[in-house]
Amino acid sequence: MGSLERADVVVAGAGIAGLSLALALSQQGMKIIILEASIQPSTPSLASDLAGWDSRVSALTPSSSAWLGERGVWQDMEHHRVGPYTDMRVWDGSGTGRIAFSAESLDVPLLGHIVENRVTVQALLKGVQQQTNISVFWEEGLKAADFSQPDSVSVETQEERHITAVLLVGADGARSRTRDLAGLAVRTWSYHQHAIVATVRLAEEHQKTCYQAFLNTGPLALLPLSDPRLCSIVWSLDDQQWEPLQSLDDEAFIAQLNRALASNMPAVEAVGRRGVFPLRQCHAVDYVHQGIALVGDAAHSIHPLAGQGINLGLKDVAVLVEEVGQAWQQGMALGSERTLRRYQRRRKTDNLLMMSAMEAFKRGFGSTHPAIRVARNMGLSWTDAAIPLKNWLARQALT
Repeated sequence: MGSLERADVVVAGAGIAGLSLALALSQQGMKIIILEASIQPSTPSLASDLAGWDSRVSALTPSSSAWLGERGVWQDMEHHRVGPYTDMRVWDGSGTGRIAFSAESLDVPLLGHIVENRVTVQALLKGVQQQTNISVFWEEGLKAADFSQPDSVSVETQEERHITAVLLVGADGARSRTRDLAGLAVRTWSYHQHAIVATVRLAEEHQKTCYQAFLNTGPLALLPLSDPRLCSIVWSLDDQQWEPLQSLDDEAFIAQLNRALASNMPAVEAVGRRGVFPLRQCHAVDYVHQGIALVGDAAHSIHPLAGQGINLGLKDVAVLVEEVGQAWQQGMALGSERTLRRYQRRRKTDNLLMMSAMEAFKRGFGSTHPAIRVARNMGLSWTDAAIPLKNWLARQALT
């Protein structure tokens, strides 16, 4: 028989969404337990050479960085390295259509920040460790959960630790164990693509500009890091395309990369270690049930082409904190289905709209049909010329 613990909220998953949620709820006075199946991450060295950069990054909107600032986390991230970007250039790789966005035209200081995921995680972890009402159990994923009691959830970990809480939150990714244990159905479909990620060095400075090319084989993004000549690439490729490219040596890979960019930005002259991961979309039919809620990729995962995944996850966290916090202050049950349904209503529509938009982008820009190709090139060029519409679209992406 393992040890017995009690908490107000158990959070499964110590990624960005899980740590953010735990920190925000603890700051309202709740006792939180975080369960994470993997080992505790070591403090990154943050070396300046290509090998010292995390190939997995996020494009954080001003709204996301402001929310992290309210938690006392953004300030620590800025002390390490975050890459502000002020401009974005998008073009169709098989045509003449292109569109450009700038912070100056929107009268804002910047469009967002490119941040290594490990920098965000380490800053959140530091904030969590400063809270006396949060406990983190590493290498202890969920083994079982009992939702039969009306006012509590009983959890057992892989190390046979038993925990009783009022609310269990699944922040444990697209293959969520929490979601499976709760019997929450999920719709999943593959994009039949893989993404190659890496850090690259440019021949010239990136000028704090994001570059996005829509190629026939999939979208290619170059995201500016805090070093003026380094970018993170996310190259999404159809299943039959990624493996031959990934198997190339660095020199040949760089040649293919520059050929794909077609002189629309500074040339790439060096590449760091490359990683690859499959792309798929999933969406839980319900995010909540009595005593349980899902956030982030456990509730929904989308194509990385717009870099909105982590921003949607942080929006989930912010709304759930608001709803659960209100119940806490009013002395109501944190895990009541009434409280949690409000969270679902506020987030599900927004997430579905973003997922539908990403699916439309993926299909529209992935099509080689001549009529669709002409239409999308005309659409990009027309939108670029329609300044009020273009600025409105950009402002929506900043929230």
